[in-house]
Amino acid sequence: MNLARFLCLAFFCITTVAACDWWNGPKQVKSEATLKRAYWGLPADGLGADVTGRVTCPHGYPCDAFANPANYGDNKPDLNKRLTVIWTCQPQRFVLSEVVVSGLKVRMDCIGGPPVVPRTIEIIDATWGSGSASSTIDVTQQVRDICGADSTRCQVPAMAYIFGMPDRNAKMLRVRFTCNGQTTPGQQALENSVADLRCERLADLGY
Repeated sequence: MNLARFLCLAFFCITTVAACDWWNGPKQVKSEATLKRAYWGLPADGLGADVTGRVTCPHGYPCDAFANPANYGDNKPDLNKRLTVIWTCQPQRFVLSEVVVSGLKVRMDCIGGPPVVPRTIEIIDATWGSGSASSTIDVTQQVRDICGADSTRCQVPAMAYIFGMPDRNAKMLRVRFTCNGQTTPGQQALENSVADLRCERLADLGY
């Protein structure tokens, strides 16, 4: 085989591989889920709502956690009760969560999307309450405990059985945080929803 033909063949192989990589899309991240915390009950239950030890995934992840009272030793049906599940995803260093009402389920899974630039979240401060000074409390440490020391995304459930009941009015969770030390606009969530703290930028996602 002469040199010209060899170089031509090599160029063809390289461009073909590159084309295949482009066609297959960005490299996917293999991610593993692990349960962090689970809560079941009413706002007044406080930390007694912690049912982490009752949630299992016998066949591994992804798996479903059902908001079925019987699963948590609860024989008093109440449609106001909620299941909150918090889990982690590695190696992305995500902390994900979901809140569902009785009869539904939480799917503990990790989205193995294309890798983004990892930026570490640091919680500056967090408050919980209905707005007035007398009914708003500092929950910075509780939010730090949920997010951990090195998460790159953290979904914090705004639940009274996690943060307490300063009053009976509708409450708001407000969180200020940084991404790699850079201040962000912060995030907030109404009671029974989730504050999604994220550090991705549009450039990371290809926009």
